[in-house]
This record gives sequence, structure tokens and C-alpha cells, in this order.
Amino acid sequence: MEFVLGLALSAHIGFNGEYNNAHPYFDIRNEKVIMGGYYNSEENVSLYFGRSTEIFKGLELETAIVSGYDMPIVPMIRLVSNDFYALVGKERTEYGLVIGYQIPLKKYK
Repeated sequence: MEFVLGLALSAHIGFNGEYNNAHPYFDIRNEKVIMGGYYNSEENVSLYFGRSTEIFKGLELETAIVSGYDMPIVPMIRLVSNDFYALVGKERTEYGLVIGYQIPLKKYK
């Protein structure tokens, strides 16, 4: 099991609104199970629970359910490689791209 405290930085491409780009987070991983929390782009606290699957060497697909957005629980699917990540986001009826980088500040095993 691994516990990580960190800061993620993000950019929102194709969105009209103003969004938070700094996301303090904690992440807990045990084999393929992932869970944690972060300060999200809408300036709310989000909690998540899901699964991480390596699809190629160095590229993981994370699927999870997440709280803290317009609906009580939303699905999340993101690609992660070497602390870089990308996912599709939704703003009302429009879609955009969220890209970012996670900076692990402290790891506990």
C-alpha cells in the first residue's frame, strides 16, 4: 500500500469558465485499487474510489467515481504517464480537455 501527499497542476482546454489550476491531493493505492481526495477545479473537495490498469508499459488508465462536482457522483476516466495526466471534462453541454502534472511531495509505504 502506498500513501501520497502532493500537488497537481492543470490546464483546462476548450472550456469557457474560470477554473482552479492547483489541486492539493492525497492518494492511496493498494495493487490496482485507488482512492483519495483533492481540491478540484470547481474549488470543492472531491473524493474518489476506483481502479488503475496498466494498458502499456508506463501508461495507466484510471477509472473511478468522484464526488464534489455538479452531480453527487460522476464517473472519471483518465490516462496517466510519469505523473502527467489527461482526461475529458464537461462544462454544461460542452466537452474539453484537462491536462496536468502531479507533483508527489511525500510518499509513505
